[in-house]
Amino acid sequence: MFGFNNNNNPPPSSPPDPSILRLRPEECQTMALTKTRTLGFATYGSTNPSDPVIFMFHGLPGCRLVGRGWDRLCQKIGARLITIDRPGCGLSTLTDRRLTEWPADVVSLADHLGVRQFSVLGASGGGPFALACARFIPKERLRGTTVVCPIGPLDALIDTHLGSWHLMGTTAWVLRLALRYFMLPSIVRPYRTKDPARLKRVLEDQCTTPEEKAFADSKSESGVYASLDDSVAMLLQAFTQGPGGCTLDGTVLFSDWGFDLKDVERDAKVWMVHGDQDAVAPVKVAEWMDKQLGGGRLRVLQGKTHSTIWKDHSEEIFWQSAEA
Repeated sequence: MFGFNNNNNPPPSSPPDPSILRLRPEECQTMALTKTRTLGFATYGSTNPSDPVIFMFHGLPGCRLVGRGWDRLCQKIGARLITIDRPGCGLSTLTDRRLTEWPADVVSLADHLGVRQFSVLGASGGGPFALACARFIPKERLRGTTVVCPIGPLDALIDTHLGSWHLMGTTAWVLRLALRYFMLPSIVRPYRTKDPARLKRVLEDQCTTPEEKAFADSKSESGVYASLDDSVAMLLQAFTQGPGGCTLDGTVLFSDWGFDLKDVERDAKVWMVHGDQDAVAPVKVAEWMDKQLGGGRLRVLQGKTHSTIWKDHSEEIFWQSAEA
């Protein structure tokens, strides 16, 4: 446990609400993929079996509790929201899985739940997993793919930020090592505490712009995004098996994805939404990805960051996904 006994560790603005940290039964569901591998998932939104289904993929770090922020919104628009733990995160078994194997797990869960057609929505680090679905799941099953502020492939980072500087052909190799062994641990480290109060303080400190601070201070009374306490619950659950799942997630994202965005069929319904003030996933990378997908897939929202993009645009993002 980490305490707040000195000025370097101030307490959060308010203690996390224990009732929000508590998990509900619908948030603790699992299915057996094999004898040795389990997939964790949660269900939110509508309970009407005839309503459209959206499978949502969490960011890095994250887990299935990402769906909390949009439970009431999906009830309002009549959509069934199903969120899934990736390997080693939350309730899903830690096992070495490639990005190209994720679509098969999604289809297995859809079959398990009796869902014939569905759409997918990937946010941040979940974006590549959504794009893998667009590439490998047949159109008769997958209605549409929505990607919000996605993390891009290594090639995109090299082309948009390093230009022709290729270190005699070793750029990708050097960058992959730097991302995996230096950047990834630095991303994960602040969230590894099991102290809810410290986690909430970490999240508050990460809000740098006035809009982000106002966003964090809000109580999500409209039910269209998660409160900070919901985010604390999600991060606690994300690391319930330790850091292995998030480390695997990052390793997968920083490695060769195993498919080319150019191979996603041109008539596939794929939409990308990004904020022009996103400091986590630069918009230049999203523009690069849009070009690889054939163009016309990307909508850039002015003044929005990696987090505040959800404040004013959640409803249209979920409507679009549900109506795909």
